[in-house]
Amino acid sequence: MWRGGLGDSMDFATSSHRRRWLYTRASLDEERRRLQQRLVEGVRKQRAAADPGQPEAGSATKRPREPSPVDPVGELLMLKYYQQIIQEKCREMRLPLKVMSTALQYHKRFFLRHSSMEFDPGRVMITAIFMATKIEEHYTRAADIAAAFDVSEDLVVKQEVALLEGLNFDLVVHSPYRALQGFVQELRDARTSPPSSSGSPPPPPLPTASSAASLPPPDEALLSAPEPLVAEACRAAFGALDALMLSDAPLLFGPAQLAAAALRSGFKTKGIRIPNFLARLALRAAAAAAAEDGSSSGLEAEQQQLPSDPAAALTAALDELDALGSEGARRVEVGEVKEANAVAREWR
Repeated sequence: MWRGGLGDSMDFATSSHRRRWLYTRASLDEERRRLQQRLVEGVRKQRAAADPGQPEAGSATKRPREPSPVDPVGELLMLKYYQQIIQEKCREMRLPLKVMSTALQYHKRFFLRHSSMEFDPGRVMITAIFMATKIEEHYTRAADIAAAFDVSEDLVVKQEVALLEGLNFDLVVHSPYRALQGFVQELRDARTSPPSSSGSPPPPPLPTASSAASLPPPDEALLSAPEPLVAEACRAAFGALDALMLSDAPLLFGPAQLAAAALRSGFKTKGIRIPNFLARLALRAAAAAAAEDGSSSGLEAEQQQLPSDPAAALTAALDELDALGSEGARRVEVGEVKEANAVAREWR
């Protein structure tokens, strides 16, 4: 699966975001499995070291019962519940989308390095928002964030060092909201100044001879759609991106692919199909990646994994993202996470 490239900046191509925080589905599942295994084994060793003796036969003294680990599915639901609150509180506090996006991704990343059986995800959530306001240059006082959550100011900052370490100090996050804003502007430009029937000037040479020699023309459905409908589709695209951010999608795909999936979904819900617009994005990105390939190291070139048919590869990725968006759109209610919360709290 092609997971990079699509319209992403050179900064993203060389970023820690791409190198360290994008997974395949198999590697993400394995990361979570190993995390829980390490934690459970570590706690068992600590308890054995603290009480090495076995109780004698017939003795009334027994080792305290070890609680069952939190169910992995329940833990993911619990984390999603708190990530919903991040979205809600950031909007309530009128924080920029980039702050919300960064706080969400900090929360997701932290709980790939630590478990809810070690750290309270509600407290990490509050600190993630506070740290995101600083990193995204929209500093908000700890006192204001504390007031929004009705907690003490000390609680806002208490987890900051642990959060930094859990993130491996990788604090720069590339926002899919910024990518979506760029795609929306490009789409609007195509409506107001569509290329001639002969198409735009051809892009740089594409990766294979089988690739199209020029970009496809703009979609007729896009050009003919009334402006109010296009505006509704754009709003729906941002709603689709909100849902994707509550799934595993930000850990599996780059920000531009998230944005493209949200754009396709939003326009599809309004009956506007934009396959040519998306194909143009994919072909241009593949051309740019091919041009950069000669200056990349062997490892970087291998990681590019340029597809022979960029448009088809993008469509496959967007289909996978649609499924993730459907998962993210299902709201988690507090009653669904009570049991996981109780188990995690018992371990902490």
